[in-house]
Amino acid sequence: MESLRDADQSRVDEAVTALAWAIYQPDHARELAELAVEDTGLGNVPDKITKNQRKTFGTLRDLMRVRTVGVIEDDPAHGIIKYAKPVGVVAAVVPSTNPAATAVNKAMMAVKGRNAVVVAPSPAGYTTTSRTVQLMREGLETIGLPADLVQLLPTPIDKAATQALMETADLVVVTGSQDNVRRAYRSGTPAIGVGTGNVPVIIDISADLEDAARKICSSKTFDNATSCSSENCVIIPETIFDRAMQALEQEGGYRCTAEDKERVRGALWPQGRLSGELIAKDADVFAERVGLPPAARAAKFFLVEEDGVGRGYPFSCEKLSLVLTVYKVSDFESAIATAEAVLAHQGRGHSCGIHTREPAHAAQLAERLDVVRVLVNQAHSFGNGGSFDNGLNFTLSMGCGTWAGNSISENLSYRHFINVTYLSTTIPEDRPSEEDLFRAYWDKYGGRPGSSD
Repeated sequence: MESLRDADQSRVDEAVTALAWAIYQPDHARELAELAVEDTGLGNVPDKITKNQRKTFGTLRDLMRVRTVGVIEDDPAHGIIKYAKPVGVVAAVVPSTNPAATAVNKAMMAVKGRNAVVVAPSPAGYTTTSRTVQLMREGLETIGLPADLVQLLPTPIDKAATQALMETADLVVVTGSQDNVRRAYRSGTPAIGVGTGNVPVIIDISADLEDAARKICSSKTFDNATSCSSENCVIIPETIFDRAMQALEQEGGYRCTAEDKERVRGALWPQGRLSGELIAKDADVFAERVGLPPAARAAKFFLVEEDGVGRGYPFSCEKLSLVLTVYKVSDFESAIATAEAVLAHQGRGHSCGIHTREPAHAAQLAERLDVVRVLVNQAHSFGNGGSFDNGLNFTLSMGCGTWAGNSISENLSYRHFINVTYLSTTIPEDRPSEEDLFRAYWDKYGGRPGSSD
């Protein structure tokens, strides 16, 4: 960190760009994608290449547009000048679902704040994350900065080592299991965690059904549904149910029979817990292992109709697989109620979506649901963590607010990797009268000094 203490903004931005290029360049993006699939057995290579490049490019775009060195804001009207300072050594806990992209994403944000970062990989993704860190270190050396600005937690990778890192660092940023998030919060170190995803999406009666189906399919199937932002259920009013289901089937959805549903349930939750053998598998592999009919093996994803929410209804949970739960409801009010129930069971605080031509319906969702993000007419996996056609910043870590026990209710960004010093000077006195502040209250409830009310 000393090497960046006196660095100007251009030098810091050069370091961030070096980290981005380490994973963005095509041969590295492919190498890390292939390693990740081989390492973890999760997802697929083409989509991981896209994720490695798209998320990194988008994050670099965001970071190049902001200042994190010296004066970052000057507000003469309020006599405030803000100076950015590093937070210190960052412990970055990385999940097996994104062992490369998440490591780079957090490292870029940390170094943007002139911090050092130690990456703690998932044991399942160690080989991929280790190679990712090696490439980032080489990138720093190329531009004449110390490789040790980015380090890897040494083996053996276990909970004890990760816990020791979290207790020693200045800031912990955790993406992945809720067990790791809880451990971070108990570490005694300031920590930023994320919540569980279980995204419900409403297809409204005014929706362009073909467009909605196309976006849901592309999002649900991306990297075999490894993303916490992947749609886990769709909620459809009965007046458009058959047409919406037909549109989803035309995009590659296989509509499970009652018998198929029981086969999926038994295979996906063999002991009442989600099977690690079936999550994030290719559709044909999933269908074959579950024992679905031959027609299902040509599908892209699987539609399972459900009518309940809660512990006795596992399809109402996050599935991390190409299974999409479908709810038929009577009207829009029932759709909102179903989304509320799903999120209350799992995923509160994370996000939801709607496909509609009625802005008022989208506004109702934003007003009523306890979620940080509501996406309108978007492929959820591509939009939730930032997109080139929405205003959310690019990230692989989505804060879910106090609803999910998180310390942030926004997408993780550079702002979480800087401390700010406020230089305050005097300004003309800004002191309203008692009349200004209390008049409306006095008029309504009485109690004005000197009155008999």
